[in-house]
Amino acid sequence: MKRVRIVRMVLIVSALLLIFSAALNCMAHRRMRAEVYVHAENLNTVGIVRKLDYAIGFGKPLEKFYGLDLLLDHAMELSDNILAAEVLDREGNSIINAGTMDSSIRQSSEGEDYRLEDDGIYSFVDFGEGQIVIRLNRAQLDHDVKEYISWMAKLFASILAMITVVLLIYYLLGRKNPNPASLKQMRVLSLILLVGGQVVMGGFATVYDAVSYQDSVTQIEDAASQVVQADINEVLDKGMKYSELKKMDEYLNNLCGEIQELSHMELSEAKPEEGSQMDVYPLFLRDDSSGVVYLSAATNQDMVRNKMINHIIDTVIIIMVSIFVSLEIIVFITSHLKERAQRKEGEIYFPGFRLFVFVSGVAFSLDSGFVSVFSRQLYERMNLPDSMSFLSGMPNTLQSLSIVLGLFGCGFFISRLGTRKTLLFGIGMGVAGYVLCAVSVNLPIFIAARFVFGFCDGLVINTIRLYASSQEDPDMHNKILVTYFAAINLGICCSVVIGGLVADVSSYAIVFCLGALLGVACLFFIGFSGFSDQKGGSRMSFTGAVRQMRYRRVFIFMLFLVVPIYIAPLFVEYTFPLFGDEIGFSNSLVSGCLMLNFLIIAYLTDPISEWVNKRIRPRKAIVAYVLLQAASIGQFVFFRTAWSAILALILTSLWDCFGMVVIDSVLDDVKGTTGEQNTLLQMIFGKAGVVIGPVLVTANLSKGAAGATGTIVIILLSGVALYLVLDTLTGIKEKTRKVKG
Repeated sequence: MKRVRIVRMVLIVSALLLIFSAALNCMAHRRMRAEVYVHAENLNTVGIVRKLDYAIGFGKPLEKFYGLDLLLDHAMELSDNILAAEVLDREGNSIINAGTMDSSIRQSSEGEDYRLEDDGIYSFVDFGEGQIVIRLNRAQLDHDVKEYISWMAKLFASILAMITVVLLIYYLLGRKNPNPASLKQMRVLSLILLVGGQVVMGGFATVYDAVSYQDSVTQIEDAASQVVQADINEVLDKGMKYSELKKMDEYLNNLCGEIQELSHMELSEAKPEEGSQMDVYPLFLRDDSSGVVYLSAATNQDMVRNKMINHIIDTVIIIMVSIFVSLEIIVFITSHLKERAQRKEGEIYFPGFRLFVFVSGVAFSLDSGFVSVFSRQLYERMNLPDSMSFLSGMPNTLQSLSIVLGLFGCGFFISRLGTRKTLLFGIGMGVAGYVLCAVSVNLPIFIAARFVFGFCDGLVINTIRLYASSQEDPDMHNKILVTYFAAINLGICCSVVIGGLVADVSSYAIVFCLGALLGVACLFFIGFSGFSDQKGGSRMSFTGAVRQMRYRRVFIFMLFLVVPIYIAPLFVEYTFPLFGDEIGFSNSLVSGCLMLNFLIIAYLTDPISEWVNKRIRPRKAIVAYVLLQAASIGQFVFFRTAWSAILALILTSLWDCFGMVVIDSVLDDVKGTTGEQNTLLQMIFGKAGVVIGPVLVTANLSKGAAGATGTIVIILLSGVALYLVLDTLTGIKEKTRKVKG
């Protein structure tokens, strides 16, 4: 390959990926600044909440609380950024409002602190009998984000200029070399420049965010001083003097308890001397005898440190996502250049196949973090009675049903359409589902949209698994599965981060539209993957798979090993995040740990599964897999510490690298069965495990996350014990029949 083409290609890819990384960093910065800005402005409602809770505590009904309008006006006077305020009761009905509010905007879930709208930022503050909604001016946030974007553009230009200089030197030094650049040189150079560029950009972004957050803490301190000044002046206006005020220390301590960023506050009539470790703010009082007093505020360093760690983790996750995308592009380009000459019609083309799986993993997991939230919002808009609350979960229920129908029907579609057209149909259903999700204006439409979308998972994932099991060459079967698991896990890993950031800074509809666009790209990549339109026979039918249950070894394997194996991932998907919440892990730290799980599977599946397949027979390997899973999760259940949980997460990821590959080959020696039917049957029983697993685990949540996880260990150990006993007895009976025959 000519050196000038390498330079041009690496430069274009570097520019695109730097833009991608810069966009993710801008989204993360906007989210961080919005959270701090809203928190600082919410402090102006502290006085209202205190008065409401105090009055309601004596039995005073909220709707008969006279003077609410004065309280709202007072809060709006404290900050120019508060444009409007409204008090709601427990049912979300408006009691009173000040300023102009959009009455349709309500909190969609308990975890939603604010919502960005065109006319401002709507913040939600709870109190005993209801909620306060305030509309904030978003001009300050928009100005800060514009400054950050401008700074990021300069950083992007600087990094791209450095990459350009390096590529120019590489080109000039190689002009005298008559030999063309090798693929190995290209891969090494590209990796160094792309990964290095992402690390530099992420490092500078981390420093910028650290300085920005320190400024935000100062903003919170200033807001707290305004609250103290307003509360004191309110008392002074009633005729008291500052010198007559009592229990000020108790008042300040209670206020510190409500403001996590502050550890201590104190008042003094004389200005503290220079060198004090606390920040000092003058309070101007409406009391002629005092005039000015000084508030000294000390920052809660532990809390600020934890926040900074969370921001650093967020930035590192963004850097890692950018690096993963960079690696996938480089792997595709170099693999394509190497293998395109050997590409054969009708055979799987692995560079295109891996790219297709990776992009589909990104495309169809973008919404996984907020589907339930969006569904709840649509349900709330319908103003239905509590007895109809089950409707908010109907989109997920119908999607799961559609996935099962897709699973049952994928054999039918493959038999009549072929693998490639079945995948095209599945991706098309995913795109159509996303489009319907984006235009959903009410819950019934969204329910229908998720039902359509579910066929995508039901067809695409299972079709690829069946295609792998149809390969007569065991090495080809394993290679397809290894490539699939690596690419899909990496795609999901990146997708969760990207979808969450886009949803935070724009809207859910934008995420759905982005997923649809990536889905359209997948339609092209299917053709580039080498799937053929050759139609299958009866081996792909659902009824044929069920008939294989007549073989006792098949039934025992499916019931006592497959079902527990598909229940085991609940530790990663469900109980680990719950345990992290119990011990105080931040969302960022939990996300980082889960990303580690995806990474291990993505990059170690190939070497680990290859080593196991060469040395251990499938039946022994799958038993070892279940026992290792039980031991790894079991040590977490026993010790119940943060480090044991993380260790269990790492170990289970390592075992998944070979367990989910060899599971397809365990029944290859059972006469009368086929690989495709065994795989189809396995996926059916796997879905059963996915359905019953959450019920069994959640039944023990009263014991805590670790106690609930113990259920998974019991299921794994019981299953493998029953499998070994029954499978051994079946083997003995089969040998006895042969001898008698």
